Amino acid sequence: MTASVTAQHEKIKAFDWEPSYFHRDALYPTKYKIPPRTKDPFRTLVREYVGMEEEKDDRQYGALEDALSRMNNSAQVEPRFMEVLKPVLAFVDFGEYAAMKCTAMLIDTVQNPELRQGFLAQMIDEVRHTNQEAYLMRYFAKHAPDPAGFNSGFMMRANDPIGRPGRAVFEAFMNDDPITNSLNLQVVAETAYTNPLFVALTEVAAANGDQATPSVFLSVQSDEARHMANGYATLAAVLSEPENLPMLQEDFDTAFWRQHAFIDNFLGGVNDYFSKVRVKSYKEFWQQWVCEDWAGSYIERLEPFGLQVPRWIHDAKRHVEWGGHSAAMVSAALWPVHAWRSDYMTEEDFAFFEDKYPGWEGYYGDFWKAYREMADPRKGHLALELFPAMPPICRVCQMPCVFPRPDTNEVRLSIDTAGQRHAFCSEACQHIFRQAPERHCGMTWWEVNDGVELSRYIEDGGLLRSDGRTLMGQPHVHTDERWLWTIDDIRRTGIVIQDPLKTLPAEAFTEI
Repeated sequence: MTASVTAQHEKIKAFDWEPSYFHRDALYPTKYKIPPRTKDPFRTLVREYVGMEEEKDDRQYGALEDALSRMNNSAQVEPRFMEVLKPVLAFVDFGEYAAMKCTAMLIDTVQNPELRQGFLAQMIDEVRHTNQEAYLMRYFAKHAPDPAGFNSGFMMRANDPIGRPGRAVFEAFMNDDPITNSLNLQVVAETAYTNPLFVALTEVAAANGDQATPSVFLSVQSDEARHMANGYATLAAVLSEPENLPMLQEDFDTAFWRQHAFIDNFLGGVNDYFSKVRVKSYKEFWQQWVCEDWAGSYIERLEPFGLQVPRWIHDAKRHVEWGGHSAAMVSAALWPVHAWRSDYMTEEDFAFFEDKYPGWEGYYGDFWKAYREMADPRKGHLALELFPAMPPICRVCQMPCVFPRPDTNEVRLSIDTAGQRHAFCSEACQHIFRQAPERHCGMTWWEVNDGVELSRYIEDGGLLRSDGRTLMGQPHVHTDERWLWTIDDIRRTGIVIQDPLKTLPAEAFTEI
């Protein structure tokens, strides 16, 4: 008689042993107490799991290299949407790598065979996802009508003013206590945000003619559902020990805000500003996936066990109304330093925004009208000139301090005992800094590049196309040479990058 799968699992877990090749106490210590036995979140043997994932890979890579390549699908994608895949794939791929590191740390830290089984299977997934998304970037670099920028993805994560906050938020998967890392990755990022990313963006991609991205993203998301089970099992284990509760809430609140501060503002810009054919507004996606399904249907039900919804969830909801628009405006103003093209908005776009975000034109319309006029290099003006000064960058989330809107920004300026000036985009980021200032002492993009000529930054940053003179970034998606900005056009502007914090008067700052 064949043993049941459950019986096989129980038998195999009985063979769990303590590794003798390292001293467990010296590896990735955790402040959390985890019970030695819990329920198995995966209930799949690793050998079976690998075979299942291999089959999925065969289908995905076969589709990319066979049918989609022969149909020249990439040439049929809306150019505006194809451009945003350059930063999206670069950032998400780094998140997968950080997730792989997180689960590897958990395997070495958590002395629980059921949880460790799930972490091992997830680590295998994350290796797979890292390769899938890197392969998709390579695929587009070979097949996209304008491939410039896909080959710069890994570099832009460290240098680009949008890449730096993207990298910073995903580093939270691997640079802290392993259980805190798990909260960031499994409980918040994978459970709250993979649906707006891999599911919603798949809808948007397909609507804009892209079939390659859905073939990869849906394959990835089929794994994320199991990773959510890992997060629930880890969270249940943590909640079962009363002594964990005081520090759990603080870590959970911080994890949510750090994910929100970048992901919501970035995805808001991606969904609303880089789609030619739109499915929904990002606000609608967020309300469904994050507010109702995650915070409402999931986290609220854990309140009897000691976990409350994030303390800044209402601030996040208020910011989502305008945050993506503010981020998109600042990003567009910085178009010369990006490795992707940032298209201007048309009358059709204006109508969409005013319908989905009533009052949008009054707050953002003038900028986008001027931006459209400045797209022509023969006029010799950059959208940077529309601002009397660019906003400072938040020390914690590394995003510009313009949220929820530039006219109602919540920027907080502080100076520490060493005389270093800091800006924070919100009360939440300021609170997070005060809890652990040593974790947020990195320089902002403004500080790193203060005093550098814009043309010099572009040349040194490898942001020129293969002809050595045309910029990768453009304020449009035209291909006519008359519309393409060159390094000579940038030199004529004479713009020098300046850190706005340095020019503010001392009385604007309060002591930390």
